[in-house]
Amino acid sequence: MDQVEPMRQAIKQKLLDLQIDPTQPIDEKALVREMGASLTLVTLALERLAADGYVTKQRGRFHVARAALASVVREIYEVRTVLEGMCARLAAERITQEKVTKMEQAHREFERVIKEGDNKALLAVDRKFHQSLYEASGNRFLARALDDMYALIYRLYFFALDRIGSVRANVEEHREILDAVKAGDGRNAERLIQQHIAHFQSMVEGLV
Repeated sequence: MDQVEPMRQAIKQKLLDLQIDPTQPIDEKALVREMGASLTLVTLALERLAADGYVTKQRGRFHVARAALASVVREIYEVRTVLEGMCARLAAERITQEKVTKMEQAHREFERVIKEGDNKALLAVDRKFHQSLYEASGNRFLARALDDMYALIYRLYFFALDRIGSVRANVEEHREILDAVKAGDGRNAERLIQQHIAHFQSMVEGLV
């Protein structure tokens, strides 16, 4: 029985789920521990993934292939742009004062963490803001789908924390989105958040 193929599939799924740090060489020993497999089996699986174009081998170390990572990011953002636009539109129609207060609080936290220069805390606040928007849509299935996609992108942000520059412009975009939602302007909220996501996509593609 070919034991390499199931291992190839398992590692490939980790890559597609952004569970492998794409900014560093792939840690084969960590994969051995996680998979409960031999180093030989993991290495053979990585060799197959290299032949498929998912990883590359440089100076004896395997790395996530940039083209494969860029493809994953592009697919995520294609869906996220549409769904988050829909979410903002629904939120503008359905948002309650309780949800407005929650989003306002998240936005105030943006200013604090920017002044402190803590990018890790900034990512946490950004996720909190977007999750509040998802909840405000009043559609739990939409909120769940968006939260799953955000979790993937969050991992990538986390891996590249030291490469993220100033995000003040992105924070200001959150203010505009929130204002549109509060005003009940669904069309404008949808347009603004799709622009916001496009800006972040450009930043992410630059990181990878």
